[in-house]
Amino acid sequence: MIGLDRLMKIPGVVAAGQCDSEGKIIRKVGNIPDAVRDQISKMNAEQTKNFNNTAQILDQLTDLEWTPMTGWMMWSGKYALCVIHNNCLIIETIRADFNQLMVDLFESEASGGKPQLSGL
Repeated sequence: MIGLDRLMKIPGVVAAGQCDSEGKIIRKVGNIPDAVRDQISKMNAEQTKNFNNTAQILDQLTDLEWTPMTGWMMWSGKYALCVIHNNCLIIETIRADFNQLMVDLFESEASGGKPQLSGL
Protein backbone atom coordinates (compact mmCIF):
# COMPACT_ATOMS: atom_id res chain seq x y z
CA MET A 1 0.00 0.00 0.00
CA ILE A 2 1.16 3.52 -0.69
CA GLY A 3 1.76 5.93 2.18
CA LEU A 4 -0.88 8.15 3.77
CA ASP A 5 0.64 11.33 2.34
CA ARG A 6 0.39 9.93 -1.19
CA LEU A 7 -3.19 8.75 -0.55
CA MET A 8 -4.10 12.32 0.43
CA LYS A 9 -3.05 13.47 -3.05
CA ILE A 10 -5.63 11.22 -4.72
CA PRO A 11 -8.77 13.17 -5.69
CA GLY A 12 -11.57 12.66 -3.18
CA VAL A 13 -9.47 11.61 -0.18
CA VAL A 14 -10.34 13.97 2.69
CA ALA A 15 -8.48 12.29 5.55
CA ALA A 16 -6.44 9.16 6.17
CA GLY A 17 -5.08 7.45 9.23
CA GLN A 18 -3.55 4.33 10.66
CA CYS A 19 -4.67 2.82 13.95
CA ASP A 20 -4.11 -0.31 15.99
CA SER A 21 -6.68 -3.06 16.58
CA GLU A 22 -8.01 -1.26 19.67
CA GLY A 23 -8.63 2.01 17.84
CA LYS A 24 -5.59 3.98 19.01
CA ILE A 25 -4.37 6.36 16.30
CA ILE A 26 -0.82 5.73 15.12
CA ARG A 27 -0.62 8.26 12.28
CA LYS A 28 -3.04 10.79 10.77
CA VAL A 29 -3.31 13.23 7.89
CA GLY A 30 -6.15 15.49 6.82
CA ASN A 31 -8.21 18.17 8.47
CA ILE A 32 -10.42 16.27 10.92
CA PRO A 33 -10.55 17.38 14.59
CA ASP A 34 -8.67 15.01 16.89
CA ALA A 35 -11.71 14.30 19.08
CA VAL A 36 -13.74 13.28 16.02
CA ARG A 37 -10.85 11.25 14.63
CA ASP A 38 -10.50 9.38 17.96
CA GLN A 39 -14.20 8.45 17.93
CA ILE A 40 -14.06 7.31 14.29
CA SER A 41 -10.99 5.20 15.04
CA LYS A 42 -12.71 3.48 17.99
CA MET A 43 -15.84 2.83 15.91
CA ASN A 44 -13.66 1.40 13.11
CA ALA A 45 -11.98 -1.00 15.53
CA GLU A 46 -15.35 -2.23 16.80
CA GLN A 47 -16.80 -2.59 13.29
CA THR A 48 -13.71 -4.46 12.12
CA LYS A 49 -14.15 -6.96 14.98
CA ASN A 50 -17.80 -7.39 13.97
CA PHE A 51 -16.89 -7.93 10.32
CA ASN A 52 -14.20 -10.45 11.31
CA ASN A 53 -16.90 -12.43 13.12
CA THR A 54 -19.19 -12.14 10.09
CA ALA A 55 -16.42 -13.39 7.80
CA GLN A 56 -15.87 -16.43 10.04
CA ILE A 57 -19.59 -17.24 9.98
CA LEU A 58 -19.70 -16.85 6.19
CA ASP A 59 -16.73 -19.23 5.95
CA GLN A 60 -18.77 -21.83 7.81
CA LEU A 61 -22.01 -21.23 5.89
CA THR A 62 -20.68 -21.12 2.33
CA ASP A 63 -18.11 -22.85 0.17
CA LEU A 64 -16.38 -19.49 -0.29
CA GLU A 65 -13.28 -18.15 1.46
CA TRP A 66 -14.18 -15.10 3.55
CA THR A 67 -11.20 -15.11 5.91
CA PRO A 68 -8.99 -13.45 6.62
CA MET A 69 -11.14 -10.34 6.41
CA THR A 70 -9.09 -7.57 4.79
CA GLY A 71 -11.30 -4.53 5.03
CA TRP A 72 -14.71 -2.94 4.66
CA MET A 73 -16.39 0.17 3.33
CA MET A 74 -19.42 2.23 4.27
CA TRP A 75 -20.83 4.54 1.62
CA SER A 76 -23.35 7.06 2.88
CA GLY A 77 -24.45 10.49 1.75
CA LYS A 78 -21.57 12.37 0.14
CA TYR A 79 -18.79 10.41 1.84
CA ALA A 80 -17.43 6.91 2.19
CA LEU A 81 -15.40 5.38 4.98
CA CYS A 82 -12.93 2.79 3.75
CA VAL A 83 -10.98 0.60 6.19
CA ILE A 84 -8.25 -1.70 4.84
CA HIS A 85 -6.04 -3.54 7.34
CA ASN A 86 -5.16 -0.80 9.86
CA ASN A 87 -5.72 2.08 7.44
CA CYS A 88 -8.80 4.28 7.28
CA LEU A 89 -9.82 6.76 4.60
CA ILE A 90 -12.60 9.32 4.53
CA ILE A 91 -13.50 9.87 0.89
CA GLU A 92 -15.67 12.46 -0.85
CA THR A 93 -17.43 10.04 -3.20
CA ILE A 94 -18.20 12.38 -6.09
CA ARG A 95 -14.49 13.18 -6.56
CA ALA A 96 -13.06 9.71 -5.96
CA ASP A 97 -11.72 7.11 -8.37
CA PHE A 98 -12.52 4.01 -6.33
CA ASN A 99 -10.77 1.68 -8.78
CA GLN A 100 -7.52 3.58 -8.27
CA LEU A 101 -8.03 3.82 -4.52
CA MET A 102 -8.47 0.04 -4.25
CA VAL A 103 -5.34 -0.57 -6.32
CA ASP A 104 -3.36 1.84 -4.14
CA LEU A 105 -4.72 0.42 -0.88
CA PHE A 106 -4.00 -3.20 -1.80
CA GLU A 107 -0.81 -2.76 -3.80
CA SER A 108 2.13 -4.16 -1.88
CA GLU A 109 4.80 -2.18 -3.73
CA ALA A 110 5.48 1.44 -2.85
CA SER A 111 5.58 2.22 -6.57
CA GLY A 112 1.79 1.89 -6.67
CA GLY A 113 1.50 -0.41 -9.69
CA LYS A 114 -1.73 -0.49 -11.65
CA PRO A 115 -3.02 -4.10 -11.78
CA GLN A 116 -6.28 -4.57 -13.66
CA LEU A 117 -9.38 -4.81 -11.50
CA SER A 118 -12.20 -6.87 -12.93
CA GLY A 119 -15.88 -6.74 -12.10
CA LEU A 120 -15.93 -3.14 -10.90
